[in-house]
Amino acid sequence: MAEVGHNENKLHFQLDRISFFTDGVFAIAITLLVIEFKVPVVEHPTDSALWGKLSHMGLQLLGFLISFAIVGYYWSVHHRIFGYVEKYNARLIWLNLMFLFSVVLLPFTSGLLGEYASETHLHLPYGIYVANICFTAIMNALLWFYVSNPKHHILTHTISRERILLGFYFTLVVPVLFTISFIVSLYEPTLGRLIPILIPFVLKYGMNGLSARATAKEIKSNPID
Repeated sequence: MAEVGHNENKLHFQLDRISFFTDGVFAIAITLLVIEFKVPVVEHPTDSALWGKLSHMGLQLLGFLISFAIVGYYWSVHHRIFGYVEKYNARLIWLNLMFLFSVVLLPFTSGLLGEYASETHLHLPYGIYVANICFTAIMNALLWFYVSNPKHHILTHTISRERILLGFYFTLVVPVLFTISFIVSLYEPTLGRLIPILIPFVLKYGMNGLSARATAKEIKSNPID
């Protein structure tokens, strides 16, 4: 189907529709995460019995917190990416939909992991979850490279090469650490699943130099901004 030739006055409204739809999908995904985190049922409730149930949910709670942070992180990344977008086309819409598809899978894979969180000898639930994380990262990278490519004429201004690479490096941090986490979990399940906790520290402190250079380059290239 040919692309619709919208009037210029409608352009920002249509971009807002894409953003609002995306925000709605993220909101639903993050809500479904907590729905999967079920309240424990104790047949003959006592404080000690309830505490015993809760203590067995430690890894499940950790998985929920990590999934919540991951969904929130990719929402913030999408927000930053679309801050550069001035126009849109059919390819951007479909890339965005595929990215959202990877996001809406997270409540299921996170729920699967949570259901078998205490069965640390099982590798498949965590493997599926990590595969979903990698799929989301790949779609995020494709979306970023498409948006940042000046040949597509959808940018508010040209993005520096350093900024483009920085965005890609930030994208790599999550799947790389999760892949390492999965490999370690094959031998030390509990330790392996703790590795993703390092992600915010790597993003915050491991990228400072690259981020500073990218910002300096972008300011130099676009002094008005």
